[in-house]
Parts: sequence; C-alpha cells; structure tokens
Amino acid sequence: MNELLFPLTALTITIFVLVPAFSLFSHIALEIKRHNSASWPNFGSESTFAWLVTPTLLPMLWLTSSVLHSSEGSSPTSCLIEHVHPGKCLDVLILQGFLLAGTMVMFAHRLWLDWPRLHAKRLRADHELVQSTVRLLQNDPVLHKMRIVVVRGSQEPIYTLGLVRPIVVLDACFVEDADPEILRASLLHEYAHITGKDTLRSFLVRLCLNINPTRAWLAPNYERWRSAREAACDGEAVHHGGEPLALAQGILRAARFECAGYGPCAVALCGHDLAALKLRLALLMGTPARPVKTLGHVALLAGIVAALAIPHVEGLELLDVLHTEVERLLRSSS
Repeated sequence: MNELLFPLTALTITIFVLVPAFSLFSHIALEIKRHNSASWPNFGSESTFAWLVTPTLLPMLWLTSSVLHSSEGSSPTSCLIEHVHPGKCLDVLILQGFLLAGTMVMFAHRLWLDWPRLHAKRLRADHELVQSTVRLLQNDPVLHKMRIVVVRGSQEPIYTLGLVRPIVVLDACFVEDADPEILRASLLHEYAHITGKDTLRSFLVRLCLNINPTRAWLAPNYERWRSAREAACDGEAVHHGGEPLALAQGILRAARFECAGYGPCAVALCGHDLAALKLRLALLMGTPARPVKTLGHVALLAGIVAALAIPHVEGLELLDVLHTEVERLLRSSS
C-alpha cells in the first residue's frame, strides 16, 4: 500500500493543482484575446489552439519526463524505504504504469466516440458518383491529391476523418444535389481543414479537456475556436479559387441535410451554431479575408521542449524532491 502514496500524490498535484493553475491563466488570456481580436475568424488561430492545450499538455509532459528521469540509473536516491524492485523504485514503476494506462484509456475513449462516423456504407470505386468526384479532383490544381470516399447513410453531408492522413467523406445525397461549383467550393473548405491539421488539433484539444478537471473554464472558448476555424476555412477556400456564392450554397445545403433520415446538420461544413452560421454567410457575401497566421505553434513547441527538458536539468528535479518527501513521511510513520 505504501507504494501507491507517491504515484497518487504526484498525479493529484499535477492534475488538481498544476493543470487548474495553467487553465486559469489560459482562460484569462483567451478572454483577452477574444475581446481584442480584430476579426472573428482570427480566433481560430494557432495561438488559440496553443492556449487550449497548454494547461493540460505541458504539466502531463513534465510529469511523464520527470518519471522517466526518476527511473534512470540503478539506485534512485529518492527511494528511502524498502520497496525497490530490480534496481528501481516500485512506486516509480507504478506511476509509469498509471500514465501509460491513462493515456491508452483516453485515446481509446476518444476513438470510441468518433467510431460511428466510420460505419457509413462506402460506394464502389466504379460508381458514377465516385467517378465524377474523382474526375473533379484530378482536374483541379489544388485538390488533385485529396483523398475522398463517397458513402450512403452518413449522419453528415461532408466531413474529414483521420489524424495523420486525413480523408474527406461525402454522402452520396450531398454529391447528387450539388453542382460542380458547389462541390468544389465545399471540398476546398475541407482542404483548408486538412492543411490546418484540424482533425488532429481538435482531437488533442478534446483529449486535454477530458483530463482537465477545470475544463469548464476552457470549453466555451474551444467551441468558439471551432466556429472560428469554420469561418477561417471559408476564407481559405475562397483564396484557393472557390466561389463565395457556391460555398454559401454548399453550407446551406449541409445545414439542411436530412438525406439519411437524421435531423438538420449541426456539424461539419455547416458548423455548430446558428448565429455563427449566419455570420459566416455574411462574411462570404462580403469580402472574406484570410486569417492572420500567428506563432502559437512555435510557442507551443517551445513549451513542449521545456516541459520535457526541465526534469533532466540538475537542480530542477522537482518530482524527485516530492518523492523524497513522501518517502520521509512514510519512513517516519512506520
């Protein structure tokens, strides 16, 4: 039982002290950013994404790196009582196991929630709708490398799947009802999601929010970021040659999508909020501007490197200090 005290203490401090502290700071920064943003689509920037994942990602990476550092060597100095197994502290190994198991459970949970989107029936490659869509892609200088699949019975008209090699899924009803300009503009919108790594980024944000006990501070701004990303991808689609009116028609068709017997669409191309949908259409009918690029990814990468490196710097092994104090407490109580 003594072996569980250090792992539970380390996890408690990380998840219920460090993560909330970082979350409060991110919440304040995002509120300031939201009120000071020059335009709504710019809230879907890289820096917003960085503020959303930093509160959970950096403390958990620090803890993981610290645990790996603590397990280095054959005689850990922080283990003061007798629970050393094959040259390593058993409680450090237990903490490693907790982190690995937790990571696997969280990934499995997120994949399970996304699983229904994979079950729609695919049309054969020689189907007329598939062939016409493939021809449209092959003749387009921007979209010619895009991977697509046409299905029947989807809950959504068009969406992108995949974390590493995204693929665009189109429902046959949406393809049948859309003329080439609408279809091309809609695919350009999805192309903007692919180049922006939005499936991967959304997956990471949801994963971080699931771990975060103070997710309520960040969840509203995550929804705003998703809506802003839709507007930003509209601007990218127009920049790549999509017709604004055709894209607006595609968005409206997606919003009214009921082909599979489901209610009107509330996700994918048509977004997540009626007010945001109206604003997107207004922007398209005006002059949709490309969103401003920020250095959010650079700052996030620097934070990740720091979180991984700090535990290996002599004098900054904070987890080892915590381990020693827990061991002293256990030794004095025994």
